[in-house]
Amino acid sequence: MKYIKNLFLITVLSLSFFVISCEEDDNNNVVVIPNIDVAIQSPTDDAQSIGFNPTFAWTASGDNVEAFKYDFYIGTEENKLGLRAENIKELQYKITNKTVLKGITYYWKVVAKDGIYEKESDVWSFTTSPALSEPVLIGPIGFGRDPLNFEWEPLSAATDEALTYKVYFGKENPPTELIGTVEGTGSYTYDGPDLDEFETYYWSVEVSDLLNTSMSEVGTFQKLLGGYPDLPSIVAPLDKALLFERDGDVVLDWTDSTDPEGDTVTYDIYLDTANPPVNIVTSFSGDSEYNVTSNLVVNTSYYWYIVAKDGSGNSYSTETFNFDYLGSSGPATPMLSEEVVDGTMSLDESIVWGKTIGAATYDVYIDEMNPPVNQVASDVTGEGYVVQPKDIPSDITIAVPKTYYARIVAKNVDGEAESSVISFTPQLTGVYTDVRGSESIDYNWVRLGPQVWMADNLRTKKLRNGDDLTKVVQPTSDDYPITSSTTELFYDEHPVDNGPISGHPTFTSPWSDGSNGRVYSSRTPREPLIAPEGWHVINDSDISTLRSNFSSASDLLDEWYGGTDSYGANFVIAGYRYNDFNPGGWPAGFRYAVEEGRVAFWLNGSGSNDVLELYPNGNYRLFNQGNEHNRMFGIRLVKD
Repeated sequence: MKYIKNLFLITVLSLSFFVISCEEDDNNNVVVIPNIDVAIQSPTDDAQSIGFNPTFAWTASGDNVEAFKYDFYIGTEENKLGLRAENIKELQYKITNKTVLKGITYYWKVVAKDGIYEKESDVWSFTTSPALSEPVLIGPIGFGRDPLNFEWEPLSAATDEALTYKVYFGKENPPTELIGTVEGTGSYTYDGPDLDEFETYYWSVEVSDLLNTSMSEVGTFQKLLGGYPDLPSIVAPLDKALLFERDGDVVLDWTDSTDPEGDTVTYDIYLDTANPPVNIVTSFSGDSEYNVTSNLVVNTSYYWYIVAKDGSGNSYSTETFNFDYLGSSGPATPMLSEEVVDGTMSLDESIVWGKTIGAATYDVYIDEMNPPVNQVASDVTGEGYVVQPKDIPSDITIAVPKTYYARIVAKNVDGEAESSVISFTPQLTGVYTDVRGSESIDYNWVRLGPQVWMADNLRTKKLRNGDDLTKVVQPTSDDYPITSSTTELFYDEHPVDNGPISGHPTFTSPWSDGSNGRVYSSRTPREPLIAPEGWHVINDSDISTLRSNFSSASDLLDEWYGGTDSYGANFVIAGYRYNDFNPGGWPAGFRYAVEEGRVAFWLNGSGSNDVLELYPNGNYRLFNQGNEHNRMFGIRLVKD
C-alpha cells in the first residue's frame, strides 16, 4: 500500500502521472515506481518469554535499499500501535530503558521509507517473560554435612537473558548474610568457616532479572558430622506423657534416620526406670517404631531414648523422654520436699515436690489455717512453685511471725491425690545484692502486707546493663544543667554537710555516706533498665495496695519525721531538689525545709511525672510534677 504523506508528495505524484501519460502517448513507455519491501525476522511471531530489553530485527529489499529508513511501532493492542522510534538506519532496534512489562503481550511492526514511498511490514506479536516465581529449595533441608552444597530448582530465563541468584545464610530466621551470587545455575558450594555441630542454620535464595526479584522460602538444617546418620528425634509418646494400660499398646515412635553413604542404620532402644536409662531392650534396622508394651509394669515411671548408628559405629541419639505407665487409678501421693517442712520461707523460696507417678498437673494451696484451703496456683506442670509475696502477707510488728501451711494436689484424668501439709514462717526482712557491672550495692528489704519493698532508697549510678547514668553538676548559679529538652538520665547526691542553716539540720548523717539514696530526674523511673530483674519502680497499683493495708503514712516514716516506722519500711527522703540555686535556703538546689516535712518518691505511674508524698500526719498525696526535670526525687523499688 502506498501512502501520500503531504502536499508536496501529492504534487510530485500528480506530475509523475502526467509525465507517465505523456510518455505512454508519445513514446509508448511506462515509468516504474521504485520497489520497497520489508519483512520481520525476530522476535518470531507469537514468541514467548521474551526479555525486558529485546532486540527487534527485520529485512528490507527494493530499489536503492541503502537509502531506506525505518519507523518502529509497538503497543499492547494490535490496531493501536504507537511510534516508538523513527528514521532508523539499521535493520534492528533495541529497547534499553525497560519500558516493557512482565507477562504482557505486545504487537509491533516496521515501516520502510525511501523518502517518497513507504511500505509497512506485517504486525507480529510477542509475550514478555512472566513474573518470577519463588525458587524451590532442594537442599540441604533437615540436615547438612560437609561439603555443604546449596541447591534449588533453577527458573527459566527470558530469551537472551540470564537470571541471577543470591544465597543468604545464617543462624537467624530469616537469614541476612549474603554468602554467594551465581548466574543461571541452581547450586552454590559453601566455602566459609566450619559450622557448629548440631547448630541450626537458615538459608534462602533470591532470584532476579532486569525488572523483578523473588525470594524463596527459608530452608533450615542442623549441621551434622560427615558420614554420620541423620539425627533421630522422638515423635511419640511426648515427654512426661501419661499412658494408661486400658488404652492398649505403647508404641515408641521416632523419625527415620538415613545414612549419607547409604549404610544400613540400626536403632538401639534404651528403656529403663533409671534416668538416664542404661537398659537396651532391643536393636534392629528398618521401621522407626517399636511396641514396648511387654516390657512395662503398671504404675511405673519410664525413661527412654533411641540411638541410630551405621556400620562404622557413627551414631546419634535422641533426647531422653519420660512417660508414666498407669493402671486405671489416679496419681500417686505427692511428696513435698523436706527442705521446707517446718522451715523458714526466704525471699523467692519455692515449695518443691518430687516426681509424682501419674500426675499431669498440680494445684497449690497456702493458708494461715490448717489444712490450707486458699488456692494460690492451679494446673502447675512442673515440680515446684515459687511462693509469691501476696501468698504470705505478713506483719513485721507481730512478735511471733505468722505460720503458714501448704499442701499440693496431684491430678490426672482418673482422679487426684493430695500431699501431707507442711508449715513454714516467712522471712520478714533480708538483704538483696544488686550487681550492675562494677557496682555492687546491698539493699535491705521488708515484707509490707502482700508485697515486698526495698527498705532503702535507690542509690545506683548505673542501669541494669552496667551503663552509667549521668551525674548532674552542682549548680553555682541559676543556670541549671537540666532542662525539658534534656535526653540523658540524671542522678545527684545530697550535700554531705553545708554547715548549720538556721532552723534546719546539717544533714551530716545518714546522707554523708549515701545510704539515704540519690535523687533522679523524672525520666529515670520510666527507664526499663533502672530496676534489677524481678523488681520495679513503685507504680499506681503498688500505692493502692500500700494504702489499703497501711492507712496511716506515719507508720511507714522514719523516726526522723516523728513516724513510728512500725513495719521497717524506713521511708525517708533522698532529697527534694529544685532546678534553681539559692544559697540562703536551698544550697545546691536542695530544699531543706520541705525535706523535713515530707517524703517524696517518683512513681512510674499513669502520669509521666507523678510523685508520691507521705506526711508525718499520716496523709498520702499524689501529684504531677508538671514540667519535666523541674525537680529531682528519690526512687523506691517493689518486688514483682
